[in-house]
Amino acid sequence: MSWAGYAQQAPSGAALFQRGQQLEAAGNRAAAAATYQQAYQAYMSVDDSDGMIKSLAKKKALTGVGLAPTSAPVAAPAARPVAVAMRVAAPAPATRPAVAAPLAGRVAGGKPQGLFFMTRYWIGTHSLEKAAYYFTPTGQAYQNPTGFGAADLAALPAGSRGSYTVAGNTLTIKWADGHTSTSSLEDVHADAFNWDTGIFLGVKPFANAQQLAGTFEGGNSISTSSGSAAVSSGLTFRADGTYTGGSASSFSGKDTDGNATYDAGSSGTGAGHWSLNGWVLNLTNAQGQTKRGVAFPFELDEKTGRVVRFYFDNVAYKRL
Repeated sequence: MSWAGYAQQAPSGAALFQRGQQLEAAGNRAAAAATYQQAYQAYMSVDDSDGMIKSLAKKKALTGVGLAPTSAPVAAPAARPVAVAMRVAAPAPATRPAVAAPLAGRVAGGKPQGLFFMTRYWIGTHSLEKAAYYFTPTGQAYQNPTGFGAADLAALPAGSRGSYTVAGNTLTIKWADGHTSTSSLEDVHADAFNWDTGIFLGVKPFANAQQLAGTFEGGNSISTSSGSAAVSSGLTFRADGTYTGGSASSFSGKDTDGNATYDAGSSGTGAGHWSLNGWVLNLTNAQGQTKRGVAFPFELDEKTGRVVRFYFDNVAYKRL
């Protein structure tokens, strides 16, 4: 059956997700995990990325299935072009030292340690926040690090670095800018937990760089009573170390009566070379400018082990 046919005949993703929560609350973990998988497929049939990530995180919290293995390379798929083809610059030599390797995300002694993928749904803006959180064994916390060297972590904004403590089931982060985030740890598992209305999923690095070969798309959007904004981006990684990419954004506004007041948009393209150094992905364009950030897979095909989704630069990308 096609995904469209499945969507018409099967229960909705929201209904299945609610059923999974009921089964989980009743202690039937196996049935709950299976139902979250069904919810994921239902959300996929209507291309609801928020629902897909939410369902995947819940299933992962129950079963541990869905993260990248630390070994066993995955064969690189054939690359597909993005919408606009571009001339590729020759690779440039690496200029940064090797990246320190943090722990894969886990909960030890009731405390999170290592790298976690966080998702948090904001009802007011109909948007799914996505972020990387790094908890060190020595009690430091970082949000959206671009690398793990001392200089990388120190260069983060004060509101994105601080210290954390766990007292009982309460996790508190005291950020360097003076504000504090504190909330109860809930639904704690060996490598997942809920905190401050967010779902935290422990992640592991790519097994090898060739797992990124192929074409991916991702984006973010928000919507309020006064307007909406959406940004989408695509990346094609080739086995020879080159990449092409493109992005598009749109913005619209509404008055108090709901009438459109403006519409605007923009688009851009880029090309160059890419490299994966541990947890850190580097994209260097033809002008020598480098975008650098933490990248990791958070969904694998259960049968083939192929990377289906990965995170980079606040965007969750899906393989095409």
